[in-house]
Amino acid sequence: MYKKLIFFIVTLTTIFSQINHQDKIVVKRLVGLSTLTFDFDGRVNETGFFHKHLDLGIHYPILSTWTLGLKYRTQYRFKENKWNLEQRPQIEILKAIKNQKVKLQLRTRMDYRIREGKEDEMRNRSRIQFKAPKPFTFFQITPFISNEFFFAPKTWNYYVNWTAIGFDLPKTKIGKPTIFYKYVNTKIDGEWEPSYTFVFKLTI
Repeated sequence: MYKKLIFFIVTLTTIFSQINHQDKIVVKRLVGLSTLTFDFDGRVNETGFFHKHLDLGIHYPILSTWTLGLKYRTQYRFKENKWNLEQRPQIEILKAIKNQKVKLQLRTRMDYRIREGKEDEMRNRSRIQFKAPKPFTFFQITPFISNEFFFAPKTWNYYVNWTAIGFDLPKTKIGKPTIFYKYVNTKIDGEWEPSYTFVFKLTI
């Protein structure tokens, strides 16, 4: 079973190398009631390798189904032949709802974007995610679908939308893989412009 899974992942990685793709490694560790996270992210599009970031965060349960998260992101984007740095403190609140038919997660996050060569900016991003309550099929996959809305709080303009559809794979000795397709719409000069990426995530 695991050999088939590894072969499947290697095949997907080979395919993804030819198209827009995003690769994530997430390290999670429990410390008491808190969860510490380390997130490494790299992205490739038609122009090549253009994005990399490192997240450090801590999440703490504040009620039975509510979690508060504090994170800090150091991000680089390649533009005009150089890597541009953005520092991004974040605070987020998550609400989890689970029943026999679905696992629902609501998340709202505030970003404070400290950018080189641009004014600082705050941004809100709110996500709703539906996930199957348990794995199914031969490969024991757990499908999910989510949608995330981005707002600029200074004007409250709605200017980015992410829709993701994919699945979690069973946990292996090296971690738990997740694969999904992300369709992104960005409002530029009053027009919505679509893009896409395939995402491979490994949670350790």
